Amino acid sequence: MAGALIRYDLSLPTFFTYAPAPLVATRTMIPRQERRQIYIRGEYGTKPDGGMRPLSAHATTHLDAPHHFLADGADVAALLNRPETPADRPALARIVHLHGRPHLPAARTREGIAYCEAVSADLLPPARVLRRYEALVVLTGFGSVMAREREGQLAPDADGANHLPYFTADAVAHILASGLRLVALDSTTVEPQTSLAPLRYGSDVHFDLLGAEPPVLIVEGIGGGDLVTQTGLTPAEALLHVVPRRANARGADAAPSRVFLYFYRDDPAGRALRRLARALTPEELYG
Repeated sequence: MAGALIRYDLSLPTFFTYAPAPLVATRTMIPRQERRQIYIRGEYGTKPDGGMRPLSAHATTHLDAPHHFLADGADVAALLNRPETPADRPALARIVHLHGRPHLPAARTREGIAYCEAVSADLLPPARVLRRYEALVVLTGFGSVMAREREGQLAPDADGANHLPYFTADAVAHILASGLRLVALDSTTVEPQTSLAPLRYGSDVHFDLLGAEPPVLIVEGIGGGDLVTQTGLTPAEALLHVVPRRANARGADAAPSRVFLYFYRDDPAGRALRRLARALTPEELYG
């Protein structure tokens, strides 16, 4: 019999940015006063000179819609409350743990944290395994870097590059061949850094995934660095539930999101998890 059902929050507790993206500043809008107890604060993006800049969804955990890279692609509003997409309903997910494995060819260490930079096809389960799932969650270890409270933005490494985790071209081909509908990565981009000056992240990862038919949705900026220490488990599968912000979804390329994993203790065959998946799969969605 399966043990307790666990809910783990994969969302980042922080904003995470690097140049030339704006730094996120938090400011008091209405200060609390002795006779007027209301208090309101807000966030906005700032330029290096202190000037204000619009703040996008991409500065923390978020869902990318096809509209992010494709002019005629579905926006966030077109993904919500749709039974055919796992954009905002629970989906059975395979979890790949790559953190703390310094022997990997693509391993790097940042701030004392070992993570995998290049997620290649050979690091993913075979297609015959992935076809049992709708979603893939890859935890490289970089989520622990992003989750740290820091003054300012992430500074480049000594070579001038940020070395954020990304999917290689063969990994993308493998994902597409496996029939997955959503991938989640503990990086604020799935693209490799291709230039230092000017800073560029450029490949066909977004185009190939979001432009597939049906599209493979992308969740970027997940955490997960304390999953094992908090739960004592290294789950290979879970129910993944992405909860994107609904406000202002029409025309939106992405949405800040809460992201949760649900899994059981003592459920090695995954029977309890699949019963839960069936129970939480609605026949009709409205809204």
